[in-house]
Amino acid sequence: MTANAYSRKLYTLAVKVGANVATLAAVFVAMYQSSLHPAESLYVFCLWFFGIGICTWMLARTLLRRIRVRYADSDEGLVRLPGQRRESLVRWKVCGQTPVLERCTSQR
Repeated sequence: MTANAYSRKLYTLAVKVGANVATLAAVFVAMYQSSLHPAESLYVFCLWFFGIGICTWMLARTLLRRIRVRYADSDEGLVRLPGQRRESLVRWKVCGQTPVLERCTSQR
């Protein structure tokens, strides 16, 4: 395992655990806020949970993309694919060596 792969795995795991903890905290905050307003508890719960949750998921997705780009392996690179607005991280794989064409230099 290369240093980049180890760092990428470590930071990715940290972001995913952090996002899950933040989502769990969003559930508790939403439950507390909905208990303060029992007449409209479902509306308040959804408002708080999705307000915190969607921001957390978007931040985690952005961080994971930056980690993948920052700690890319040597056989990965950013390429703008047809039909895409931004560059994508792709892995290059060489299936075999290309044949070398030699020029025939026979003298007559």
